[in-house]
Amino acid sequence: MSSKNNDSWTMFRGNTRRTGSLRTKPLSKPLLYWTIELGPIISSPVYEGGFLYIATLTGRIFCLDILKREIRWHQNIGSPIVSSPLILDDMIICATFNSWINNDLFESNSVYSLDKNNGSIIWKLQTKGDIFSSPCSVGKNIALGSMDNNLYLVSAKGEIIWKYRTKGQIWSSPSYYENIIYFGSDDGFIYSVNSYGTLRWKSKLNGKIRSSSPCLSEDSIFIGTYEGGIYCLSNTDGIAKWNKTISRPVLSSPLLVKDRIIFGTSDHRLYCFNLTGSKLWDFQTAGKIWSSPSTSEFDRLLFFGGLDSFIYGINFTTGRQEWKFPTMGGIDSSPCISNGMLFIGSRDGILYCFERHRDPSYIR
Repeated sequence: MSSKNNDSWTMFRGNTRRTGSLRTKPLSKPLLYWTIELGPIISSPVYEGGFLYIATLTGRIFCLDILKREIRWHQNIGSPIVSSPLILDDMIICATFNSWINNDLFESNSVYSLDKNNGSIIWKLQTKGDIFSSPCSVGKNIALGSMDNNLYLVSAKGEIIWKYRTKGQIWSSPSYYENIIYFGSDDGFIYSVNSYGTLRWKSKLNGKIRSSSPCLSEDSIFIGTYEGGIYCLSNTDGIAKWNKTISRPVLSSPLLVKDRIIFGTSDHRLYCFNLTGSKLWDFQTAGKIWSSPSTSEFDRLLFFGGLDSFIYGINFTTGRQEWKFPTMGGIDSSPCISNGMLFIGSRDGILYCFERHRDPSYIR
C-alpha cells in the first residue's frame, strides 16, 4: 500500500476497494463551512481538485467549486439518481433509478458519461433494469450492477465489453483489487470474477446482498446481508473466515480502518469488530443507519449519517460519540472526506460541507 496522501475521493467509498478510508488530512471535530440547497440527496458525493460532484433524486448532477462556494455547472438528466458518481479521467459517470417514481416520463436504467469540465453529455448506455449500484473504475473501464441481474463492464467510450449474469438483481456496488471484481447479488451469492468476466468463485451467504458493498483488505472481503449477516471471507476462494448475525438488515457498506471493520445496521447500531471477528464496541443511534461510515486514516473519528437526521463523529477506537450535527432530514448519503473537508447530503435537500478543526489538540 502507498504511504502517499490521497486528496481525491473519486467514487463511492473513496477507492476501488471500497474501504471508506483514505490517507488524507484529518477532520477531528469539524466546523460547518458551507451549505447549499440542491434537492433531496441519497447519492454520495465525490471530490477531486477542488470540485465536488453530487447527484440528486430530482435527476440533477452538480459540480460545485468548493473554494468559491458556488455551482460551476449542473446537468438535468431527468431521472432520479441514487447511486454515487464516478470520476474517471475527464468524465463523470452516473446512472439512473426510476422505480421509486414509477413515471413513464422518466427514462430510467441508463448510464451517462458527462464532461467533467462543463457537464455536457458525452454518451449514454441503457441497461434493462434500474441502477442502484455505484460505478467502479476497472483501469480505464467501468464496472456496475443493474437490476436486470447483470454486472456490466463498460469501456470509457460507453461500449459493453462484457456482462456477467446472476440469478438476482444487483443493488450492491462492485469492488476491484488486483484485476479481480467482487460484487453481491439478490440471489444471496457474492461473486469473484476476473477482468475478462470469467468466474473465479462464488460464495453463498445467509440472504440477499442489497446495498452493502464488498470492502476489501489485502486478503479478505467484508460484507453485510439483508438478513442481518456480517461476513469476513477469504478473497482467494470465498470461504468464510467468520460471520455474525444481527436482528435487522445490513444495508450500509463497511468501513475498514487500521485493524477494525465497522458496519452500520438497520437495528440503529454501529458495530465494530477486529479483523478476527471479536466485537470491540457498538454505538446506538435513534434511527436506522443506511449511510456508510467514512474516515481519514490520520483521524481518530469516523463519520456517518443516520435516518434520525443527525451526522455523527465517533471515536473508532473507543466507540464514543465526540461530535454530532443536526439536519432536517434522514441521511442515506455517505460522507466524502478529502483534504481536511467532509461532504454529505441529506433528504432535506441540502449538501453540507464541513472543514477541519484548527485546534491541533483535536488532531491525533
